Amino acid sequence: MHHGDTLLTIAELAVALAGFASLVSVLGRRSEKISLAQDRSRLQMMLEMGLRNAAFAVIPIPFLEAGLWDPMIWRLLSGLYLLAMIGHIVLQNRRGQGSHLWGAKGLRVSLVALFTLSAAVSAANAAGLAGSNSFSLYIASLVVGLCFAGLLFLSVANSIFRGEETQTSG
Repeated sequence: MHHGDTLLTIAELAVALAGFASLVSVLGRRSEKISLAQDRSRLQMMLEMGLRNAAFAVIPIPFLEAGLWDPMIWRLLSGLYLLAMIGHIVLQNRRGQGSHLWGAKGLRVSLVALFTLSAAVSAANAAGLAGSNSFSLYIASLVVGLCFAGLLFLSVANSIFRGEETQTSG
């Protein structure tokens, strides 16, 4: 598979995930204020992450089309991706949404592990540890970021649909 095809596939997955999140948020409207705030925070972060991953999958395509395959491009983009990840977490905390986001302990551990893995892969790539395999590490970091967004999506979907079952069975 061509590098550009791989990047476009990741962009398509990110946009599809954002679309599913929008659909779930429309279908799963609830009145519980705490759950609603938590779900909104998770969905917002998931949408932002999905779109960020889509953007970072599309940004390098003009370089590839121009025939630029230099590992330095992937290293630079990995560094920018790392800064975007950190900036996004800081922004979430400043918005006051950090406390709503993490939820149950198992979810919190999984999200921190995925964030740490993606950050470590990006940092290693930016530092040049991948050598000629820098494209692979760049893709790995984007895929882990999509996994993070997907886990948030699943937690919101679970919360929304579990809430609907509780409301209809009661």
